[in-house]
Amino acid sequence: MKRTKNPAKEAEYRKRATDLVAQMTLHEKVSQMLSWAPAIERLGIPAYNWWSEGIHGIGRAGTATVFPQAIGMAAAFDEDMMEQVGNAVGVEARGKYNMCRAHGDRDIFKGLTVWAPNINIFRDPRWGRGHETYGEDPYLTTRLGVAFVKGLQGDGEVMRAAACAKHFAVHSGPEAIRHEFDAVADKKDLEETYLPAFEALVKEARVEGVMGAYNRTNGEPCCGSTYLQSRLKEWGFNGYFVSDCWAIADFHMHHHVTATATESVALALKNGCDVNCGNTYLHLYKAYEEGLVTEDEITAACEHLFRTRMRLGMFDETEYDKLGYMDVETPEHLALSRKAAETACVLLKNDGILPLDKSKIDTIAVIGPNAQNIGALRGNY
Repeated sequence: MKRTKNPAKEAEYRKRATDLVAQMTLHEKVSQMLSWAPAIERLGIPAYNWWSEGIHGIGRAGTATVFPQAIGMAAAFDEDMMEQVGNAVGVEARGKYNMCRAHGDRDIFKGLTVWAPNINIFRDPRWGRGHETYGEDPYLTTRLGVAFVKGLQGDGEVMRAAACAKHFAVHSGPEAIRHEFDAVADKKDLEETYLPAFEALVKEARVEGVMGAYNRTNGEPCCGSTYLQSRLKEWGFNGYFVSDCWAIADFHMHHHVTATATESVALALKNGCDVNCGNTYLHLYKAYEEGLVTEDEITAACEHLFRTRMRLGMFDETEYDKLGYMDVETPEHLALSRKAAETACVLLKNDGILPLDKSKIDTIAVIGPNAQNIGALRGNY
């Protein structure tokens, strides 16, 4: 499944990624498989941090257009609007990346690999993080997720930004025990509820990234699951796979499916995890020395990562190079944010107080502990 409109370009990106990785030492390859990948100056490879957030606007990297939380935007039932939101997030991600890169700032949250959308199914408020999702309906989640990814990644010669479908899969359980929870789901529930959105984002939207979940699914840790990886392969996924942050350490610390960190990184690598958000992949070289992984397996994962960076045009001039801070929080994006907020409003019950009589009202007070809490109003991520 091609990521670019030009098959020749896709073949070129693959070859360039292979050739570049072939010049690396084993230590250098391993260094590139951490989310905070350092520079390899002798090969002209700049440092890159894979972790960036953008579920409802570029998060944690300064000024940005803030859209309503995902669960709010989902209440609008509007695919076109969600694609426009994805487009705005992609533009702002590229603008920030260009400006930060120009000043040598390659820190966290300033890259082009945006870890959004969250297409988990949210059925119980006690599970936590439901505000990041599109709700409990698999069909609505699928359609909104596809629209967001298409908007964010764009339709240019290279990807404007790379979306990431998370958290794969069956991320449903009490928040407090997510690092040890085993989400047991029968085949019917997997096929009808938890996997359709991921399948559509891979097949239809051609999402570039997939992030594993903290939990286990039917006994297997999601960032090292033979079953889940088999489904991605079945769907034709050929992007990059990233662990949730510090999820690989959960293998031995909480899930107890492995005994040591080296066993955990081996399980993750052999089951398709290309990049580790966290630091457990620091043990990859030791796992190699112990014979738990091969250099070919490390090389393949590293090639996947550089293929993505090539698709984003990180080593070339691109049509997006002129985007900058003037393209962040623009009047157009702010108007879209207002539209999203207005269409997200849901009246659950009207006992007669609405509509308000504007002729009788002079002021409206917003009260409570969060009324002036800007951080709370922005929402997390």
